Amino acid sequence: MYLPRNLISHIYQNLVKSHHALSPPVLLLVALEPDALCACRILTALLRRDYIPHKINPISGYADLSRAAQELVRPMRTTEGGSGGVVICLGVGGMVDLEEMLGLDGDESEGGGPGEVEVWLLDSRRPWNLTNIFGGPVIHDPDTGEVVRKIPGVDKGKILPNYRSGKGGIVVFDDGDVEEDLQREREAYCALEEMPEIGEEDEDDEDVESDNPDIEHDDIPISGQGPRKRKSWGDEDETDDDFDSDRPRQRRRSNEVRFIKL
Repeated sequence: MYLPRNLISHIYQNLVKSHHALSPPVLLLVALEPDALCACRILTALLRRDYIPHKINPISGYADLSRAAQELVRPMRTTEGGSGGVVICLGVGGMVDLEEMLGLDGDESEGGGPGEVEVWLLDSRRPWNLTNIFGGPVIHDPDTGEVVRKIPGVDKGKILPNYRSGKGGIVVFDDGDVEEDLQREREAYCALEEMPEIGEEDEDDEDVESDNPDIEHDDIPISGQGPRKRKSWGDEDETDDDFDSDRPRQRRRSNEVRFIKL
């Protein structure tokens, strides 16, 4: 999911309203580079002003990010006994599938999923990973009980003003590049997400075949080619004789042509 620039204050106000002194601290994963360190200095000043507990963990590479995911992020998930919370990535994670990198992918019913852990991603590296921008967390629809990626307040990956934190997932802070340059990629990504899985189509075909006893499996070629009529022994003999009788004639004709040319 991506957050338009005009809604940055909106999501921060949600953080201020939902956190207090006894809330789990906000985890900051900060890259060791000037832009990320300056952003960390500004953000921690805001968090201290609003009495929001937080802790900082430096990240020098993907090995540190993987270690922080295992030791700090995953234990925050409600599926593992944690209480959820907010993780802020500064200068790290924009080019990889951060949901998979932090171990927040999968289905919550199987022990995976975001587990009410929301990740804020601020990164100046390009290109963006499209799953971070347009993807959403895998959640259960309370009405139907089905596993879906659509959550209230999000339209094709774009966060709307009625969005409320708490479901978890990756939130990319858009500095204008997504809205201006990646709208075609947004439409293409969402169209691919809405397409059925290949396995689901195969299961549907099997169900149709099992429900319709008139379909004969022998009529369906495995290779995709049309069925061929089997020849009898007599046909094969005739075919062999034809091939044997035609070959000498072709040779003689070729010799005659050569003689004429000479």
